[in-house]
Amino acid sequence: MQIEALLQRLDKGGCPSPSQSTLALTELLQQNDAGIADAAKLIRVDPVLTAKIIKIANSALYGKSRRVMAIEEALMRIGLKVVVPLALGLTLASKTFSTPPNFDLRGFWAGSLLRAIAMHALAARTDEWPAADVFTVGLLCEIGSLFMACTAPAEAAALASQNLPTAALLDQEKVRFGFDHRQLSAALLRHWRVPENIVLALESHRNIADARSGVERARRLRTLRAIVEDGRNIASWVLTGASAQSITLLQSAAKSWWFSDARFERMISEIIAEWEEIAGIFDQTVSPDLLQKLEVLRETLITGRLNSQPSVPGPILLVSNQTRDLDLLQQTLKPEGYNVIQAGSADDAIVLLYQKAPRIIILDWDMLGITGAELCVRWRREFGPRVYLLVLADTHNGDCTAEALEAGANDIISKPPSGNMLVAKLAIAAQMVTFIARLENSCTDLTHKNQSLQYLASKDVLTGLANRRGAQEFLSENWRHAIRHQHPLSCIMLDIDYFKQVNDEHGHDVGDRVLQALGGLLLENSRSGDLVARVGGEEFLILCPQSDELKASLYAERLCQEAAQMQGDFPPITLSAGVAQMQPDMENPEALLRAADQALLLAKRRGRSQIIIASTQRNPR
Repeated sequence: MQIEALLQRLDKGGCPSPSQSTLALTELLQQNDAGIADAAKLIRVDPVLTAKIIKIANSALYGKSRRVMAIEEALMRIGLKVVVPLALGLTLASKTFSTPPNFDLRGFWAGSLLRAIAMHALAARTDEWPAADVFTVGLLCEIGSLFMACTAPAEAAALASQNLPTAALLDQEKVRFGFDHRQLSAALLRHWRVPENIVLALESHRNIADARSGVERARRLRTLRAIVEDGRNIASWVLTGASAQSITLLQSAAKSWWFSDARFERMISEIIAEWEEIAGIFDQTVSPDLLQKLEVLRETLITGRLNSQPSVPGPILLVSNQTRDLDLLQQTLKPEGYNVIQAGSADDAIVLLYQKAPRIIILDWDMLGITGAELCVRWRREFGPRVYLLVLADTHNGDCTAEALEAGANDIISKPPSGNMLVAKLAIAAQMVTFIARLENSCTDLTHKNQSLQYLASKDVLTGLANRRGAQEFLSENWRHAIRHQHPLSCIMLDIDYFKQVNDEHGHDVGDRVLQALGGLLLENSRSGDLVARVGGEEFLILCPQSDELKASLYAERLCQEAAQMQGDFPPITLSAGVAQMQPDMENPEALLRAADQALLLAKRRGRSQIIIASTQRNPR
């Protein structure tokens, strides 16, 4: 089968398709004179897409800039070349259709979003590629596997059942179809007229070897390929499970980006925070177990670093542009068991400092092109006390010795160095850096334990939702935001009717399943920016920033209807709800909760299975 033949089958159904407004947008942007006003006019035809694009522009993907409210502002922030693939992802992810057997559609989009967010985080730290462009590459780079499963379900299922490694899977797809799913991804995006630079990014592994691309372009493509592969590794680790080898690969990847382990761990923390927010915009939910696995990844990286205590404190970096001095130092240190690396310039040294993380540096004070004092000051400012700077200098010059110590050097050794003296000074250096490393690890371990305790303290164990403490922290923050920006803030209190009867008649294990199912339903139907929490035995709270009580009551009504239709190995349930909006006379966040709680109490007194708005005390149904 040729790709062109498969593309012709897409219009015959069975596969998700872009919305008409998205297709019209792709046509519009083929025109050289297309502008933001033209694109905004087309997007407004689809109010749902409009709202999602504005939410994306206000999300963590674009930092903490001023909040935009209009689609024109959102397009200016996102950029027209990015909005087409972004709109494709938003519309395709929201499509409901009959998926083929053995294809996990929910897992596919969860992995796509996680991969895109991870790639965005990497790109933001490298400044080689626009992070927003890279996000769309990550979102759509595996879309071919979805369409391959839709158009050839039997063949795709047969390949999926073999659980092949990626490289072997791609080879087998070429044997069966004549192309692999990554080639199909690129062909699909060309079919939808996505900007060519995005498509070429998907094909970066093929373009790197093109001699015509030039050295600089080839280097940037290598960077992009590394971003794509490491984003895939992170997503694969979370979705398919961990192994010691995959952990090692991730740690190696971090070092290849000049990331310290701690910086890589912070990046994972950012991904955890962003995943749920971005998933909500794409009409997807991230199950608590997947978030927990990403948290486990972060903890595993931290634990691995804390437990790694080498007998010798890492490599020793020799910095000199004098070949004779470097050779002499190598001959002295290698027999003593030291791992020695060397740099002939300040630029080479800074690369090795990030990639190899040496703790001990022997610096030639008489470097050509830059003074030893400049390097000492720079490195001490950047790395603090965690590196030990041993300066190789003419100790007969008293001014040189004083200048080196004032610049941040830990010690001085005369040139040419005595072997015994050098080894003795390095033994002192090793003791010092080992002590500081253990102190750092102790502080990091304590911080990590505190973060873990804070995370656990804000989560409900049974449902994975926020608990009362987590809800109060969220409410306090949004209360201040609502006052500052004069935005509405509402909350919904929900209670399962006659829940005690469920426990008494069916047992607490069935009651727990009801709570878990309801928690999942509330989370799945929650809106981006809202918080869902379990705050009591059968009581749930939804905090709705930038929503007035009317919108919140309609939202509550939809949730109550969905809950009444839940099916599972538990009896049917109904909900009662109280809705309240922040009012000028409310002194604090607790007043808002009390108002919603009183409205809920009134709903139960009036016979349950109804919604009461606190300010009106009337039933909106």
